[in-house]
Amino acid sequence: MSNFTPTVQQRAAIDYEKSMVVTACPGSGKTTVMKEKIRGITPELPLHKGVIAITFTKKASEELKRRCNENAHNTKRSFFGTIDSFCLKELILPFLGRIWGGDPSDCKIVKKLDSHQKLYFASEYKSPTLEDLNADAGFKTLYDANILWMNSFAALSLEIINNSISAQRYIKARYSHVFIDEYQDSSKPQHELFIKLFELGLIATAVGDVDQSIFRFRGSQPEFLVALTENNLNFKHFELDFNHRCHPSIVNYACRVLDSEYQLIEHEDDNRVYRRVITGNLKNAAEHVSPWINDWLKDGSIDKASDVAILAKKEISLKEFTLGLDHNYRLYTDTPLNDLGTGCADVYSDLLSYKHGSISTAQDIIDKYFFQFSSTIIASLRRKLKAIRAESSLDSFIENCSELIEFIGHVEFEAESEAVRLIWCNDSLVKLFKSVDENEVQLMTLHKSKGLEFKIVFHIDLEEWSFPYQQKGATWDDITYPSLAEDTNLHYVGITRAEQCCILIQTTLRRNAKGEHKSSSPSYFLGLPQLEGLYS
Repeated sequence: MSNFTPTVQQRAAIDYEKSMVVTACPGSGKTTVMKEKIRGITPELPLHKGVIAITFTKKASEELKRRCNENAHNTKRSFFGTIDSFCLKELILPFLGRIWGGDPSDCKIVKKLDSHQKLYFASEYKSPTLEDLNADAGFKTLYDANILWMNSFAALSLEIINNSISAQRYIKARYSHVFIDEYQDSSKPQHELFIKLFELGLIATAVGDVDQSIFRFRGSQPEFLVALTENNLNFKHFELDFNHRCHPSIVNYACRVLDSEYQLIEHEDDNRVYRRVITGNLKNAAEHVSPWINDWLKDGSIDKASDVAILAKKEISLKEFTLGLDHNYRLYTDTPLNDLGTGCADVYSDLLSYKHGSISTAQDIIDKYFFQFSSTIIASLRRKLKAIRAESSLDSFIENCSELIEFIGHVEFEAESEAVRLIWCNDSLVKLFKSVDENEVQLMTLHKSKGLEFKIVFHIDLEEWSFPYQQKGATWDDITYPSLAEDTNLHYVGITRAEQCCILIQTTLRRNAKGEHKSSSPSYFLGLPQLEGLYS
């Protein structure tokens, strides 16, 4: 483990012992601050207690847990995961039956409602609130049909914690602190749940950045992060406003995208933000980029191909780019298991990751799902996991996994095993469950890139109509950008993934909604006057 010497800003946040809100720019070390706080707290807790550490993605939670567990540090009594997984595991499955009857463990968990299920409700909901839950009988009807809808997890958890003394006692007895990262992406019920945990006596820490709010379409509301900074609830506000990740010229460019009056950082180096117009389509762009990557590998500018990321607004753009890319690559996309979003699907995903190596040891699986069992049972589980890793037959793999999944109480449905079958036969999907190969260029959407960093970033899709999103009015003179604020934040996120160099790519051809190649013009973002002189 490398020695960490905190800045004055970081030290102040790490040492503060009460509830707090941390606003942190990209590259400011917010994850390290959370890690240091958790590692400082957990040794002092009683053996039965832990902390709640909620992150926006499974990958982020696994990374935070890994960093917290370095040097044999013990966090077994703590929860690391997404807000949905916390709601499901700690509140809905143990306590919802006491309020609504039935057995929640018998329910199928769905990410999206089908057309029949939507008919249960009086309205359409992005992120249902507690008020929606109590006003619309459709939520209870859906539950009685043995369906749990993920979008309603936060509201259901609020209903539980407001009405179940047992749930309140459990949370207070089990946990001392709650941490939530990426707080700008919290919805109203998620915010209210955080406040409820705070009111129950947990010391609460919220970490976020309003400028990285990119999920309003899901119901996220960055205003809740702002509200915490106003100190109406006695949350002390700490700021981490220095970007340690990016070259100063990248910081200057990115911040000027957000704020035309941003005071530039003085530096003596050349600009490391480049704009390039490439004749043709995205396949042609990849043909231009491939030799550049080869040259960087040869001259030592980068150590490995995985230091390079290609970021796009649309996944279809990335797929077109791969047609001309003369390198091994990894295209991050949702798998059929991701689309299901059930607890059973999550376990299958982890078991596939274990089989293919991105989860390295059986102990990692045991720590996550089976730590509460006796040593005799765990020894048996190790044998089963060893068989899973060695399994070459799809049917046998599914059978062995099913036994483990049923053992920890998940209900398996045919959809999960069918999703595994689809993945098993698709090499590009299987690759997503393997450890990252150093020889693979990384391709992902801007949304998926959040929280990651790379030495060199190519930001594509920078044409009008591609990014930002445009909408035509009654005439062609009536063009609007209906989601400009969020798209601007998304552009900012993409730029700030780059440590050493960010290359902004416009192609002279773009794909329209029909998939046809049409002549393009520069993106709105490339025409911002405050960026003049900040790129090469």
